[in-house]
Amino acid sequence: MEDRITLDHGSGGSMTAELIEEYIIKEFSNEALLARKDGAVVRNLGKEIVMSTDSFVVSPWRFPGGDIGKLSVCGTVNDVLMSGGIPSYLTLSLILEEGFPLADLKQVLQSIKRCAQDAGVQVVCGDTKVVEHGKGDQIYINTCGIGFLKRNLSGQYEEGDLVLLTGSIGRHGAAVYMAREDLPIEGTLTSDCSLLCKEAVAAMEMEGIRILRDPTRGGLATTCIELIEHTSWGMELDETAIPVDEDVQTLCSLLGFDPLYLACEGRMIAIVSAQDAPLLCDRLGKDACVIGTITKQHPGTLLLKTRFQSERWLRKLSGQPLPRIC
Repeated sequence: MEDRITLDHGSGGSMTAELIEEYIIKEFSNEALLARKDGAVVRNLGKEIVMSTDSFVVSPWRFPGGDIGKLSVCGTVNDVLMSGGIPSYLTLSLILEEGFPLADLKQVLQSIKRCAQDAGVQVVCGDTKVVEHGKGDQIYINTCGIGFLKRNLSGQYEEGDLVLLTGSIGRHGAAVYMAREDLPIEGTLTSDCSLLCKEAVAAMEMEGIRILRDPTRGGLATTCIELIEHTSWGMELDETAIPVDEDVQTLCSLLGFDPLYLACEGRMIAIVSAQDAPLLCDRLGKDACVIGTITKQHPGTLLLKTRFQSERWLRKLSGQPLPRIC
């Protein structure tokens, strides 16, 4: 086999079969995948199913703290978790550009394999397509995640419910931008790209949990707005309680970004009763913190109490200051 992807790898013929056998099945061997069918038969699904699908077009495909393979698993697994499910299966579809090195493809597949093993999920079916050189950007990935419902997260808030965050914000967006622009900033600014399995399960076991969400595209501010828009509830955030790492803040100050709108790929927002919040914070670890409150005032809107003792109404992200970050 040649050392780069060619159009023949997408022909459906012998080179396609060789690519699938030598690279994909070799990494994700399991009963469903070894059947080599166009779909997977997964048995004993006598439970409520949670599904999520996502596509990943991040540029560059490799960035500090991860790559498109790790991102594709984390992104999809985390979405299943945020819906109250425990993920079990993944589909994996690759769109490869002619000329993409097979050594790089192997690196991506191994990232997927490691992350899937950490999440306890199996890659059970997929698809591979090849496009002409110049018609893609090396590699795109589409995934579908399937899991089983553990907790019905109704989103039925109560006055005084607290907003918890599991760690600092904006690291993924900042890290991808640095990699894309090759910015020479001192330090080790890496993406927060990671699985949220332990955090989500801990939250689902709390009686007073209302809803979970990961603040990806649009960042913390946009995600919090989505949690209360079209409801009769408002939300108030305390800027002094929201953790922003120094390296992220430095990048934002230099380039005029607002960390509240930079993407995270390994952080979780949980809205929980005031009674259960201290215990959940303890279970989530030392980086977890309370950043806000649910209120009956200003329904459907998000208010930030700033570090300067003023107030700022937050809106959804407008435009794309950082396109193709996932």
